[in-house]
Amino acid sequence: MRLPRAIAVLGTLGLFAIAACSSDGDANDRSELARTLLALPDSQPGDVIALRAADGGTVEWIDRRAGTIRAVAVADPVAIETLATIEVGIEGEQRGLLGHTLIDGVRYAAWTDPTTNHLLVGEVGAAGAGRIVWDGGGTAGGAVGGHLEASADGQLILGIGQLTDWAKSHGSGAMVQLDPADPADQEPVILSDGYTNPFAFAVIDGELWVADNAVGDDVERIGRGDLTDRDEHATSALDPRAPSAVVGLPDSAATNGSLGICGFLDAQLRRWSPDDGAYGDSLGPCLTGATTLPDGSIVTATASPDGAMSLILLPAR
Repeated sequence: MRLPRAIAVLGTLGLFAIAACSSDGDANDRSELARTLLALPDSQPGDVIALRAADGGTVEWIDRRAGTIRAVAVADPVAIETLATIEVGIEGEQRGLLGHTLIDGVRYAAWTDPTTNHLLVGEVGAAGAGRIVWDGGGTAGGAVGGHLEASADGQLILGIGQLTDWAKSHGSGAMVQLDPADPADQEPVILSDGYTNPFAFAVIDGELWVADNAVGDDVERIGRGDLTDRDEHATSALDPRAPSAVVGLPDSAATNGSLGICGFLDAQLRRWSPDDGAYGDSLGPCLTGATTLPDGSIVTATASPDGAMSLILLPAR
């Protein structure tokens, strides 16, 4: 995500109006029934990221600059629970608390350290940051990466942007795997590389799907991130969207159906098909995050007309 360019576009988007203009049947079904699940008036565009569906019908999310992970029940979105709060460095476009996931009941997160600006991965909880799993070295203000997911076999999967010290040494941004039980000086396992800023990715039916950002003359690419070579196993997207999240859509498996990809530039969740590498119409508003719930509904993070963030519920078909 390249936040300043996207924020400049926000005022002209008419987020909810765009969502309602779709010609796709499924998109219309969802968009017309979309409702605000939770208003987050203290947040700004780019703050609310890394949505995650949790047990008990709750949705978890990160406030990037505040360094918090919070949760709310979808059925009764009144009481917000704070799951973790840690100190983070927020200087620049994209530093802060960047990703989180749960493995065997332990919560892990990725963030930039407030003193060193290093990209760290470690255990977090109500008491703050705990054991560090990996120290990824220095970061720039942008192209940090930092999104975090759990693999099917209980490993940590991290996206690293090209402007981090680790990526400069390696030669590009990368998708890497970390062992949550190993020390902070562990050597990451490289799953694929050649990326600009692979912030938008998800593990869907055991497969890793990545929507890479791009700068300059490069093009955004979407494809498998667990097949070693990004270019060989990716499809170039036709229109730049600054992907901010990837979700599996509830009506099909990723390998023979489609994904939902959230774009920071157009603030929409759009269907993308691996079969033809093409985007479909919008499923609803989405700026910085999305997650699919067990009942088939989707929760997204987007901006209201006044610029504050909200969680939006797109009901199942």
